[in-house]
Amino acid sequence: MDKPNIVFLHVDQMHHDVIAAYGNPHVYTPNMDRLVREGTSFMSSYCSMPQCCPSRACWYTGRMSKEHGVMANPYPIDPNIPDLGQWLRECGYDCAYTGKWHVTGRDLTGSFDVLHRGHGMGELQDSDVARTAVAYIQNREDDRPFFLSVGFLNPHDCCFPAMPHGGPAKYGLGAKLKDKLPPLPGNFDYDYAKGGRPNVRNWSLQDWQYYIYVYHRMVEMVDCEIGRVYDTLRRSHYADNTLFIFASDHGDGLAYHSKTSKGFMEEEAYKVPTIVCWPGRVPQGVQDTGNMVSGVDIAATICDYAGAPPLPKTTIARSWRPLLEGEEVDWREYLVGETSVGRVAVAVRTDRYKSIMNTETTRFYDMQDDPLETRDLSDEPAYADLIRQHRDHFREYLNRIEVFPEPEEGRNQGKRGNLYREYIEWYESVKREV
Repeated sequence: MDKPNIVFLHVDQMHHDVIAAYGNPHVYTPNMDRLVREGTSFMSSYCSMPQCCPSRACWYTGRMSKEHGVMANPYPIDPNIPDLGQWLRECGYDCAYTGKWHVTGRDLTGSFDVLHRGHGMGELQDSDVARTAVAYIQNREDDRPFFLSVGFLNPHDCCFPAMPHGGPAKYGLGAKLKDKLPPLPGNFDYDYAKGGRPNVRNWSLQDWQYYIYVYHRMVEMVDCEIGRVYDTLRRSHYADNTLFIFASDHGDGLAYHSKTSKGFMEEEAYKVPTIVCWPGRVPQGVQDTGNMVSGVDIAATICDYAGAPPLPKTTIARSWRPLLEGEEVDWREYLVGETSVGRVAVAVRTDRYKSIMNTETTRFYDMQDDPLETRDLSDEPAYADLIRQHRDHFREYLNRIEVFPEPEEGRNQGKRGNLYREYIEWYESVKREV
């Protein structure tokens, strides 16, 4: 078989369940519903780090955030680590990019042919990004295989109504739409919300519902653009030989745990929608609930299908190909995600349980009985062995990754240097535990 073409289409800040086909009655997503019908959805899919730049760097390097150096949005990527565009070019692929990139410190033009650089507001420019992707698919004449990465910004526009004076207070539409506002999630706590982030402390319950309503509309906006690209691909002569991957870089609080935005390890920020389509080669209409996958796996999966060697030192990333092709495979027992937003923390996820650890505390949840993460079991003796097991998983993970060393320019430079030292000291102390 000829090397397949690969389209990686991604969105920004999309909560894992805002797809109608997954049972959400408050949002209209006919195009993502089509992806669900025509592909395999990984229902236990997690980002590697729930913030834009770190997560995206994980996509393109196959390395974790503490390996490639993008620990948080301002931190640049290690210039010595190659990305997918550079890697696949060496393997005979044309590599093109349109839309949001946001990998700090990496010049996009050195890795891809750039069709469109995107924009800071999805409502204004996602349609242009879609049109450039459509034009690329329709007008290509080269016989070489291509890797096309399409970066839509929405529903990231939700950051605007979540800003101080930005949403409900500015537009005042909540009351007019009262009968159409969706309910608040089951783990919303209004008393907690009033002590939360400054920009939402004065929101009413109706304001919170209005935020969710607006978020759903932004999802519907990007759904239209996803449809433009996917329809074009399916109608093109590339349809039979193109792998299509859809994912989000991270989720959004969406009023779960009385939060907006991202950066924390609860499911609403950490868990993401992920769908793979290739009619005739990838099972259709499958919702895989048994296999945990990570955003860091995307690089390994793309390299596998492209016939390229794995990117260097990708010890955590695993290709989804055997899962998608029905092979018997010993899949991962646990998954680790990291964050450096607020304070350094990790989440360890197994099939039933989840722990969230930082330098001082551990929280522990039974995700089968408590999917909204409302009951911390860390102080209950019955779970002590499981908590130790999660700690062992974390230690094993640390022994598999190669932690990015603190660069000279990071030393003694306030918050930047402190963040490097915090995670290095914590990780080294965990690795020394007996």
